[in-house]
Amino acid sequence: MNIKIIVISIYMIILFEVYKNYLPAQKSDYVIPQKRLAMIVNNLTPKYWRIYDKVMHFTAENLYEQINGRAEYYIAYDVIGMTFASFEKKSDSNFSINLSIYDMGTPINAFGVFSGERSLELQRLELGRDAYRSGANYYIWQGQYYIQIIALDTLKELKYVGSKLAENLTNLLQDSGEPVWGLTVLPKANRVPQSIQYFVVDAMGLDFMRNTYTAKYYKGETVLSIFLSQKNSSESAQRILNKFTAHAKQYGKGINIISKDKIKLVSCDMGNSYDVIFQKDSLIAGVTGVENDSLAIQATIDLWKQL
Repeated sequence: MNIKIIVISIYMIILFEVYKNYLPAQKSDYVIPQKRLAMIVNNLTPKYWRIYDKVMHFTAENLYEQINGRAEYYIAYDVIGMTFASFEKKSDSNFSINLSIYDMGTPINAFGVFSGERSLELQRLELGRDAYRSGANYYIWQGQYYIQIIALDTLKELKYVGSKLAENLTNLLQDSGEPVWGLTVLPKANRVPQSIQYFVVDAMGLDFMRNTYTAKYYKGETVLSIFLSQKNSSESAQRILNKFTAHAKQYGKGINIISKDKIKLVSCDMGNSYDVIFQKDSLIAGVTGVENDSLAIQATIDLWKQL
């Protein structure tokens, strides 16, 4: 091979390595530009309906203008923006449906806000990755998007129109298929359906519990609450364990270090209930709020073995 070509090739490789961090980030194929999303929403307008005013877009900085008092919830999950439209029936503006599409940037953040607003009693729907309905209102998780379709009444027509909006929009929003870690790792056996939640911050009301999944499980006739969080390293997980222990010492009645089946557990007596926690490599997990300490310990051992 020509020596000159080899030298030029090596030079180009070095140049790319030096400047690659300054190149603009590549956008995901699944991110829909704001103008295109507005066109999609306009085209979704049901027959004999219209959009009141126009399709609006909000960023994290001005989201409060549309949902003042609730914007902080979405901002905590790193919302990128929200597209909003209000549909009304041409012949009767009292028939109205509001559509909000939250771009949460990643499927995990979209699942977080979706799971945080979901109630176990509501009817689950086969839409997107997950969805449910409350009256004539629809709530959908589709990839990095969280969708709310809110009717101003529970009339049958509004329920039908909302259903069609939900179905058509979900089919148009592509999903990268990127898995959500906690949904694949948490044990499936005896899990209460639709009980998993993801918290970016303040899981279980603890400011040191970040990026944490919680779920409920049947244990005989008892329903238990568990949590699971993965840290960057075993050292990070150990620090969280230490903070949890310190919290129990300060606000509970003390702790008890337990070693059973070669598994090390920390049992925290919180007064009226017990929290039992453990560290397993970079994982921090446990069972919380159990009245019976023996049940809490056994349930935590069972969890350890399944992770």
